[in-house]
Amino acid sequence: MKLFLASLFTLLLLFSFLGTVVFAYLYITGTVNTLMFFVLVIILNFLLWLVSPKISDFIYRYFFKMRWITMEELREKSPGAVEIIESVCRKYRFNIPKLGIIPDKNPNAFTYGSGRWNARIIATEGIFKYLDDDNIKAVYGHELGHIKNRDFIVMTVANSIIQLLYALYVTARESVEKKGSRSKNSGAILFVGLLAFIFYWIGQYFVLFLSRTREYYADQFSAEETRNPDSLSIALIRIAYGILTNPDDVKLVKTTKNIGIVNFAASKSVGMYYHMSYENKNPELLEKAFLYDIKNPWAKIFEISSTHPLTGKRIRRLSELCKKLGTVSRFDFERIERSHNVSTGKLYKNFFKDIFAMGLPFIFLAGVITFYIYSFLSGFITISLPAITSFFALLFISVGAGNILKTLYRYPGGTPQQATIEELMGDIYASPVRGRHVVINGKFIGKGIPGFIFSEDIMMQDKTGLIYLNYESWFPLLGNLFFALKKVKKLIGTAAAAEGWFIRGATQRIDINKLKTPSKTIKSYIKLIGLFWGFFFIFVGLYIISWFGFVF
Repeated sequence: MKLFLASLFTLLLLFSFLGTVVFAYLYITGTVNTLMFFVLVIILNFLLWLVSPKISDFIYRYFFKMRWITMEELREKSPGAVEIIESVCRKYRFNIPKLGIIPDKNPNAFTYGSGRWNARIIATEGIFKYLDDDNIKAVYGHELGHIKNRDFIVMTVANSIIQLLYALYVTARESVEKKGSRSKNSGAILFVGLLAFIFYWIGQYFVLFLSRTREYYADQFSAEETRNPDSLSIALIRIAYGILTNPDDVKLVKTTKNIGIVNFAASKSVGMYYHMSYENKNPELLEKAFLYDIKNPWAKIFEISSTHPLTGKRIRRLSELCKKLGTVSRFDFERIERSHNVSTGKLYKNFFKDIFAMGLPFIFLAGVITFYIYSFLSGFITISLPAITSFFALLFISVGAGNILKTLYRYPGGTPQQATIEELMGDIYASPVRGRHVVINGKFIGKGIPGFIFSEDIMMQDKTGLIYLNYESWFPLLGNLFFALKKVKKLIGTAAAAEGWFIRGATQRIDINKLKTPSKTIKSYIKLIGLFWGFFFIFVGLYIISWFGFVF
């Protein structure tokens, strides 16, 4: 019921945004052309909604080698999937969706269509390779939940509203430009256009919220139909926390990020939690991964711009559904939160320190601007060419100084700590801003973006897991390209020590300082480049002063 109300509230709010702006615009302009414009936009969206499944069929068939399969072929791969499809379609009285399979080992499944009558469910070979039959059944149950709940229609309506808001903003702006800013009602039209743009910007986040809500709906549907929420939990863990350990096709990951069972844009470098913890009977690592999703304030911020809820939150909700269904979940979140002493005070202290460090260039910039405005208004400094050039010189110097301090905060010096990937992944206090200076011993196993020949980054494995290593040449573009084409392939399979800074954000990685192999040491210049730009801005400011003098 809460999920239904959340969806209803979001749609009504978006409609209210649109209605407010449209009626205000029509009232001010008194034109029918505007109304006809919106009618045409709605008709176009309606037609696209009808034909979009055919377009998607073409894309997946010709670019991702998708082929249609029969229920009998699916039964050979997963009897449970056929069982849930037949049961749900019979129960809710809609036709069995068209079924497709993509020859890709990335475990993924997604659905698309215009409605229940022409839905498709597509799965990759990875689903059948990495999941057992109960997990596969739960994944198909999730996709059937999207079909049963008519999510194609709900999300199409929501996105159409956003599109209309932006169209109204553009129409209002062009109307004022054509008629002139001093024409009748131009100020009011411009205000409505600005209001439309504000609603459009805010509305995008409400659409993302709606998308996350629909994912919760689909999770709940799968749990209730299979009577086994833990099966979907395990599938989510294996897919979201184990993705990209052996991917074959990066394009598929990007293409299906919005309609897949998880948002792979947030899984670029994860590939280790389930793979190295649950399977090895070390659940503590996995529990800390959940707690990062639930407790860390940065995780909450990353979720705002995501189409899918954080995996830890989805699994917590599925574990709660176990109680309602009379089953016992292997993921007891009450015990997990009790057994791991997480300091909320420390989390938020670190969070606000990170925010302050990120804002240092802007804080210094604002300080200089405020000082000069006050000085000009109070007469402390008179307006002159030296005063103006001094002002701009200080702007450059302040931005440069702020960037230097931010870089030093992000990449602290000192002796790096010896660490394992398991330990780093279990750090609930990890930050996307403040790196942890570490050394990891392991082996290079592949490119950072598998299958991409221009990837200069590397994937590393130690005895506890996998992690993404971010390399940066001293000459960023061409140097990175040369390293990708000439060096990375030769490093694969080599034992090495990676020294750098562990960064945990929407993705997890180590920003490399040095890579030490038995035969050579490779230097990365991530920290140096950050410092370089800071000193460059300071140099520009000092150069301006040397030419025009300085007035203070």
